[in-house]
Amino acid sequence: MFKNEPMFKEITRIIPHRHPMIMVDGYKRISKDSALAEKTFRPKDYGCNNGIVVESILIECIAQTVAAHYGYKALKREDQKPAMGMLVTVDAFNFFHPVPEDATILISIEKKDQIGPFNIIKGEINSQGKLMASGQIKIYNQEDKPN
Repeated sequence: MFKNEPMFKEITRIIPHRHPMIMVDGYKRISKDSALAEKTFRPKDYGCNNGIVVESILIECIAQTVAAHYGYKALKREDQKPAMGMLVTVDAFNFFHPVPEDATILISIEKKDQIGPFNIIKGEINSQGKLMASGQIKIYNQEDKPN
C-alpha cells in the first residue's frame, strides 16, 4: 500500500502554495491513490482563531495534501512539473472535535473515484488519536485530462 520513505518536508517543491497559506508541513506516506501528511498549527498561523484551527482550514489541509500527492508523483517523472489543479466542491464534510493550536494533525487522503479530470477524494483529519473531521472533496487535475 504505502511506500515508506522519510518524511518529505520540501513542500514548496511540490505545491504552489506559499507562506502564510501552506497547510501541510510534511508528507509522510504515499501510495498510488492515497497519502498521509501532517501539519502543526502555531498560535499566530493563518487559520487559527481563539486557540483553535478554523474548520474551513481543515478542508484546505486535505486539498493541499492532494496537491502534494500530485506534486510528489511529478518529482518522480522526467519533466518534474505537476499539472494545474483546483478544489471544485466540498461534500458531506463533518467536524467532530475542534483542533487546538499546537496539536499535530494527520491528514489522510484516498482517491475514491475518477471521472475524466475530476477526482473524488475522501479526506480525514486525525489528532491526538481522534477523528477530528472527515468528508469528500472533488478535485480537478489537468494531468488527468483525457487525450
